[in-house]
Amino acid sequence: MFWVVAIVFFLLSFGGTTVDQIHIGDSANVHKNSPYAIAQIALTWEVFFMFVTTAFAANVIVRDEDTGFGPIIRSTRITKFDYLIGRFLGAYVAAALVFLVVPLAIMLGAAMPWLDPDTVGRFSLSPYLYAYLVLALPGLFLTSAAFFALATVTRSMMATYLGLVAFFVLWFIASIWADKPELEKIVAVLEPFGSGAYGLATKYWTASERNAAVPWLDGFMLANGCCDRRRRGPGRPGLLAVQLRGAAGAAVAPPQARRGRPA
Repeated sequence: MFWVVAIVFFLLSFGGTTVDQIHIGDSANVHKNSPYAIAQIALTWEVFFMFVTTAFAANVIVRDEDTGFGPIIRSTRITKFDYLIGRFLGAYVAAALVFLVVPLAIMLGAAMPWLDPDTVGRFSLSPYLYAYLVLALPGLFLTSAAFFALATVTRSMMATYLGLVAFFVLWFIASIWADKPELEKIVAVLEPFGSGAYGLATKYWTASERNAAVPWLDGFMLANGCCDRRRRGPGRPGLLAVQLRGAAGAAVAPPQARRGRPA
């Protein structure tokens, strides 16, 4: 399953970069390898990738119960916490490794010789790191943790996938209902995948800015991760996704400018 999913998302991302008829996200009037286009692809696949993270995270728990391996492990000196955290981290790392093919596919696709040179900007590694570390990994952590917890409680793949489908439907309906100017700030804070915060941060950027800059983790970009820099710390302690987004942002996007920084 690991390699099948990796190949599928690689081909989808590669096609979105190299085929003009394939459009992923709202990336018109910008370079195919611009920070904005890379972020749009990462944010779009992040939503659908929760089906993959659920398969990885839930399968390790349900499989142990079905095979009888789980009770054997729990009868040893390994604590329940150590067992669960080990299973979860293994599933999360596997999902993160698979998602790594998305920026790699965009990077490779932008180098294809048949592309119009005017549609491709100069190469820079930081937009790929930003999209992967700052935008994608916290969302993958959130969905992995949520559905791993659901699988741990229900011990059922069916129940876990029903919960996943219910969450996806509710998210989709809420996204349509909340697509209003007066709600954009609320969406930027509460939308779980970061697309609302990113969209608001880059809403008034020109094409040249979208081609060259990434938003600094400030205001709604941090508020979306439940961490506002003005508080000098996590707004809600205990959410590790906050630390992932903040630490990754500090690593790949030093505060060279308030609005954004050159990629």
